[in-house]
Order: sequence, then structure tokens, then C-alpha cells
Amino acid sequence: MGAVTNLRPDLFHAVISHVPFVDVLNTMLDPLLPLTVGEYEEWGNPHIAEDYSYEELLPYTNLERKAYPAILVKTGLNDSQVMYWEPAKYVARLRVLKTDAMLCSSK
Repeated sequence: MGAVTNLRPDLFHAVISHVPFVDVLNTMLDPLLPLTVGEYEEWGNPHIAEDYSYEELLPYTNLERKAYPAILVKTGLNDSQVMYWEPAKYVARLRVLKTDAMLCSSK
């Protein structure tokens, strides 16, 4: 949903993302993180330029200053696939870049 929301935020009033894999590039660049090297087959190895051609689909990397729909992002402390800091970092950057009147809140 992160990539689709970046590409066409006008299509949604609200988005719910449960433990989203949003910081794809930074995660895939760290072979020491659990499961990363095994994901090279599906996602490509970012250390090999021709192997990695998904740049337009990178949610965190492609956030920009514009209006976004309301977004609820949920994460988990013990998820073995997506580390909790990925969604948290995504939300922090989204709060800075979001330009519409709908405010982000942690309440």
C-alpha cells in the first residue's frame, strides 16, 4: 500500500497498513538483517544495479511533500519479517512531508 499510496494518493480516503515493508532499499542493503539475503531472489540484490529495478515502488524512499490520505500504520515488536523501526521511520517521515490539512496523530 505504501508504493500505491505514493503513486496515486488521490485514489484513497484512508489506508491501513499492517506491518508494512516500507523501507525496502535500506533493509535490502543490510545482509546482516534476518532473511535479507534470502529475499534477494524475489526482490533483487541492491548491490547489483541491473538486478534491482524497483525504485519507483520503494515506499519510504519515494515519500515526497504532497497530500496523502489518512494512513494507519501498525507494526509489531516481535515480527521476524519486518523490523518495528521500518514502519515507525516511515510514519515519522510521512508526518514531516504530508501537506494536506488532515493531521497525523499518535493519540
